[in-house]
Amino acid sequence: MTVQLHPESDLLVDYSAGSLSPALCVSITAHLHFCDQCRSQQDELLSLGGNLFDRVAPQEMQEDSFASVLSSIASDVNVSGVNFGDAHSVDVNSNDVNSSNVGDTSNLPIFLQKIAPKPQFNFLTRSLKVAKIAIGEDKYELSLHKIRAGGNTPMHDHKGVEVTVVLYGSFSDEEGVYNEGDFIVRNPGDVHSPLASLDDECICLSVVEAPIRLVGPILRMINPFLSFNPS
Repeated sequence: MTVQLHPESDLLVDYSAGSLSPALCVSITAHLHFCDQCRSQQDELLSLGGNLFDRVAPQEMQEDSFASVLSSIASDVNVSGVNFGDAHSVDVNSNDVNSSNVGDTSNLPIFLQKIAPKPQFNFLTRSLKVAKIAIGEDKYELSLHKIRAGGNTPMHDHKGVEVTVVLYGSFSDEEGVYNEGDFIVRNPGDVHSPLASLDDECICLSVVEAPIRLVGPILRMINPFLSFNPS
């Protein structure tokens, strides 16, 4: 099925330049796993960046430059023994996923299995389980969401931007239907209640910059207890 929703071009530019935050970097990499169109656009951006780099006049290096670069590499973020650089270097064209257990995280892109090899899912509602992923992030919270087949999540709005990438299955809300690879952006004030398809569970990657806010006279009482922990 063709991917319908894509990241804005400026996000792909920042991704190609290596200037995105870790969580947004992971979300773009996840989308590229499914999307030929954006992979092609990223290849063009990398080629353009290489051409521009070739035109830069060489500069004299300091004597300690090489040692400084090695020190920087050594201190790079490492998550569960996997260097975060893998999110940029992963072969997003690879479909090497284990499909022996439908709906399990072994069906997810290989780079996500490396970043979160054993995600700890906790029930948020009877239909929704959430597993937070720590990647050395200080602005966004990154997590996996699993909605059971036919299950829905509570009606909620957002205090900040939320990026969702569908990794497995599909879901719908008041705005439409979303399938694997779709890159969905919700802005502050947007209200929705995602509902998984009836035939299978849905697994999504979520990036949020602020806690969600449940809507309704009863559910809103839970809001003070909802956590938000970039990590």
